[in-house]
Amino acid sequence: MDGTERDDRSSGDDDGGFEFGSEPRPVSEESTVEESPDRRRTENSERRIKVDLRDGSTQRERSPDATDAVGRGGRGPGRGPAPGAGAGPNALRNWTVLLALLGLTSFVTAIVALEARDASIAATGASLLGVVFLVAALAARRFPAVADVLSAGWIEHRRTTWFSIGLFAFGIVIGGLLLALGVDLFEFVFEMLEEEFEELVPEDPEADEAAQIEFTATFFIANNSIPFLMTIVGALSVGMLTLAILVFNGVIVGNLGAAMAGLIGIDYVVLGLAPHGIFELAAIFLGAAVGFRIVSRFAERIAGRRDAFFTRAYLSQTAALVVFAWLLLVLAAFVEAYVTPELLEFFFAEQLEGESEEPGLP
Repeated sequence: MDGTERDDRSSGDDDGGFEFGSEPRPVSEESTVEESPDRRRTENSERRIKVDLRDGSTQRERSPDATDAVGRGGRGPGRGPAPGAGAGPNALRNWTVLLALLGLTSFVTAIVALEARDASIAATGASLLGVVFLVAALAARRFPAVADVLSAGWIEHRRTTWFSIGLFAFGIVIGGLLLALGVDLFEFVFEMLEEEFEELVPEDPEADEAAQIEFTATFFIANNSIPFLMTIVGALSVGMLTLAILVFNGVIVGNLGAAMAGLIGIDYVVLGLAPHGIFELAAIFLGAAVGFRIVSRFAERIAGRRDAFFTRAYLSQTAALVVFAWLLLVLAAFVEAYVTPELLEFFFAEQLEGESEEPGLP
């Protein structure tokens, strides 16, 4: 009996043996013929081991951080993007170029402050700011992690930045409509600014040049930093304070801009706002975006869509973005104090002489 079985196996092996799979089966003569690729793929897919996700979770149930982390080279749910893996070659190049241009703008501002106003202290401050931007550009080029953190911070706050811009634009429209209805906020804002200037202007500005320079540079930095910080802290009010700041400033710009456009011209308004406004508004929008994003992350955590409210990666990215935005605010203050007035005097000297008794744009 045993001998017979051994003979049968030997005979089967001589005929081609057995295939090893889910069940032993004889190899037919047709199997010696080369199989088609489609057939091999079908059989491989049938034999592939399938494993369900742990705890029955699905891709739809993943937290936003998990999705963002995978898309940006992250490290898992609730952890955010991994440093050094978020930014691609384009982001590295863009941040390097942007920081270098900001540094160049700072040096140009320093030259204008020194040549046009003989403001050596202000020129030194603007030059130091330019050095900071250039060092950051070189660091981003030398150490890609710098650009990665900035890029990840921008991606994190991109949507709330656009939301902030929309609120400011809404305020501009409201301000223009108020002026059309006869509500002119020009005198109200000017009186408010005049009170602040009276506390800062020295009794004899010509006798103390340093005090005059401190007045111009320090005033604009402090005046712009307050709303910038308030937009971030506004997260404690569930974003309502941040929203009010954006809309209110938009109303002021829209109302005063329309009033000045009627007095001197729209070109005066554009030239009076654009040189420093491009930096100042960008900083305010980024600050507001941080405030709104804190609120949205808290809501996602409450709704169970996020594993953690704050993460180490999120804090580092947000801190880098806030520092960058504040440096923009400082640059805006130097430009507003020394570049914008020179441009207005150069292009609108006659108009300014005719309107010498009228207050100008801040």
